[in-house]
Amino acid sequence: MIDGNRDMASAPHAPRWTTAVVCAGLVGGALLGCRARPPRPREDAFLDTRAPVARLDSVVEAADTVRLRLADARTLLGVVSEAGFAARLPRDTMTIAEILAWARADRARKDSAGAATTAVERHLDSLLAVTVVNKSYLPKDPEAERYADYISLTFAYLNKAPKAIRAFEGDVAFLDVFGDTIYSAHLKVDGPISPGQTRREPGRIIKYNPLRVAHQRLRNTALSKLKVVWQPSAVIFADGTRVSLTDDRDVP
Repeated sequence: MIDGNRDMASAPHAPRWTTAVVCAGLVGGALLGCRARPPRPREDAFLDTRAPVARLDSVVEAADTVRLRLADARTLLGVVSEAGFAARLPRDTMTIAEILAWARADRARKDSAGAATTAVERHLDSLLAVTVVNKSYLPKDPEAERYADYISLTFAYLNKAPKAIRAFEGDVAFLDVFGDTIYSAHLKVDGPISPGQTRREPGRIIKYNPLRVAHQRLRNTALSKLKVVWQPSAVIFADGTRVSLTDDRDVP
């Protein structure tokens, strides 16, 4: 223990940390420590332990005197702390070493998928711009055969891609001045837009419910005070190719 009243450099019996590092507790104190040296027999025995994956947390907690490499301890902690982890593991019983190998591969897959999704999202953002150019309230008017109140939105779609767009979809969110979402909805559009063309689409309506706070705020907030956020999820081109967050036929 370091004495807070003495200079650490002048302590006559300062501990040496050249061969081992004490690691953080795993599952409330189980599985402590890691070292730079090769695993000791006890660590090897623990890694070879075959355990029911449904009871993995109990197995780990009971191993309160085993030391693991820091990376392995953190990986195992990540597995047992994840809700429903047992259902995701490939077999009912696995050795600790097999579980660690699976967890490392699973993390690599998630990282790869996350990077791929981010790349597709950037690509989608570059293909199309969606804006709202007008917002109005349409009260009920039986003479005009309008039997409910509506909020009407006029959208404008700009094709920024080098080829014609046939259809697209995504989510539109309306944010207030604080950045909080007032209202959001899914938008699907089927109709050709040439490269560089902007197409307006009036008449997108929302049936107004006066009991919904989101509808009240959307109706009463001026369009100039709203920020419209467009999050595309798929664009289909006239030549049949597409870019999509959920389709493996994405084009570069």
